[in-house]
Amino acid sequence: MKVMHVLNTSSFSGAENIAITIINSTKETVDSCYVAFDGDIRNILNKNNIQFIPIKKMSISEIRRAVKLFRPDILHAHDFTTSVVAALSFVKAPIISHLHNNTPWIKTICPKSIMYLLASFRIVKILGVSQSIFDEYIFGKIISKKAAVIPNSIDTSAIIQKSKLKSSNNSIYDIAYLGRLSQQKNPLRFIRIIEQMLSVRPELKAVMIGAGEMEAECRSQLLAKGLTDMVDMLGFLENPYLILSRAKMLVMPSLWEGFGLAAVEALALGVPVIASPVGGLVDIVTEKCGKLCQSDDEFVTEISRLLDDMDYRKTKSENAFKRAVEMDNNEKYMNDLLEIYKDICRLV
Repeated sequence: MKVMHVLNTSSFSGAENIAITIINSTKETVDSCYVAFDGDIRNILNKNNIQFIPIKKMSISEIRRAVKLFRPDILHAHDFTTSVVAALSFVKAPIISHLHNNTPWIKTICPKSIMYLLASFRIVKILGVSQSIFDEYIFGKIISKKAAVIPNSIDTSAIIQKSKLKSSNNSIYDIAYLGRLSQQKNPLRFIRIIEQMLSVRPELKAVMIGAGEMEAECRSQLLAKGLTDMVDMLGFLENPYLILSRAKMLVMPSLWEGFGLAAVEALALGVPVIASPVGGLVDIVTEKCGKLCQSDDEFVTEISRLLDDMDYRKTKSENAFKRAVEMDNNEKYMNDLLEIYKDICRLV
């Protein structure tokens, strides 16, 4: 069985992590390749010994070229844009659309939501990382027969193992941010929350792990607010668990999330998670292992309590690991996905 994973990026983040995990975990039975823009992702694919077919742009002609080179039995398209372009390419291979995000436009009747609906008629299976994606999609009922919720693969032992590798950075942080520096992850709100903490915790130390289109704006805001000594911006890290494991909490003020993989990764390391109640985070973060907060004041109050009350933080930390273990599903995830692949191949 040959499966071609197609992504509309050149970097490494949540969806890319899942695609690579799928490829690595199914190597014994599936011949896979990774199709995306050339960039930082090439180094990670090389380290994982994954076949890479770079494309110049996300276009019908480039998808057809990649299909001609690899000749897949299944085209596994990750997220909305890639799924639409794959469907419009009219390749012979059946298409799986794997949705990792519930961007705001899916709630409205607009060109993008209509385009995805039309594309869905050329798609044989639609996978969503959380039920919220299908609940929020304005045309969710129409695609429901093709839809299936398949939460992201969680391997707690692998996360813990990576956190124990050597690192040149041995700093201990009060608060961590982990994710792309993009509108979705809301890094400017994270910076605003840190600023509000100044009056009560002037010695606070925070870290931002991730890169993205808002990096320059984030650095400018830190400078303008006088926070450069309080907040370390480390950029993209291939192994963020080394730093994350030494943080007292992870703060995720996201505007939207499909699943919220960073939250589970933090929980696996015993790090409580304070997050906004959006997407899959609602199903991941509980009062026992963290807190869902609406307002900045709620974030500040919970951060302060975790920092001031060691017994409270210890209890949340212990429950964080237990929650991650409950969600550990790597073996089941891969078996379920392989069954989906096999079912599709049988129908062709």
